Amino acid sequence: MSALELRNLTLQFGGLMVTNDVSLTLEKGARHALIGPNGAGKTTLINLITGRLAPRKGTVLLDGADLKGLPQHRRTRMGLVRNFQVTNLFTSFTAMENIALAISEREGYGLSVAGHHGFPTTVVQEAEEIARRMRLAKVPHMPVRDLAYGQQRLVELGVAMALRPKVLLLDEPAAGLPASDHEVILGVLDELPADVAVLLVEHDMPLVFRFAREITVLAEGTVIARGTPDEIRHDPQVRTAYLGNRS
Repeated sequence: MSALELRNLTLQFGGLMVTNDVSLTLEKGARHALIGPNGAGKTTLINLITGRLAPRKGTVLLDGADLKGLPQHRRTRMGLVRNFQVTNLFTSFTAMENIALAISEREGYGLSVAGHHGFPTTVVQEAEEIARRMRLAKVPHMPVRDLAYGQQRLVELGVAMALRPKVLLLDEPAAGLPASDHEVILGVLDELPADVAVLLVEHDMPLVFRFAREITVLAEGTVIARGTPDEIRHDPQVRTAYLGNRS
């Protein structure tokens, strides 16, 4: 059974077709990238998957379960987790507290546990381990607002992993980062659990080609190509629509 399956997703805004009959399958452990020019409909597709938008037609299946009508928080609890292009964190809390809050919510302790009783030992231990894997071991007790932007993106990824995703949707995790931080992001992505299916939306092509085992290309809301990184790199239609003369 596939981890995530999209069947014929379609969405129109007025007369504008923003998602045009898109189908996509991610097996467990997939490392899949979604690329395309600005305005291709990549983030819209992520919003359809997560329930932020409702398709005009089509189906989203998670582990074979139809997600139609389910709100975003229900999908998250079922294992469909996303990040955002802009960090979405409690900036006055520390890196570890942000991660620990996500663990507490996942375990049903509620978001007030930190203020009322402190985090249970098991939550603290798990948060520290996630922080270590996110390359945050030296800054776990610094408020997020005092961290470099690249470190904030890693905290956000740590929060996502604290929710124990089956499918992880990453919308431009390297956005706004200097090239020197891309190696750190790649290192963290390389160490994600092998059974987690990842769908990566990203404009940084070196990062995409190093991370992905399979790539889907969108243009004007339509899938124009799908294949391995090498197949996509040499696809004439993709080069015309998006890659241009990049090698």
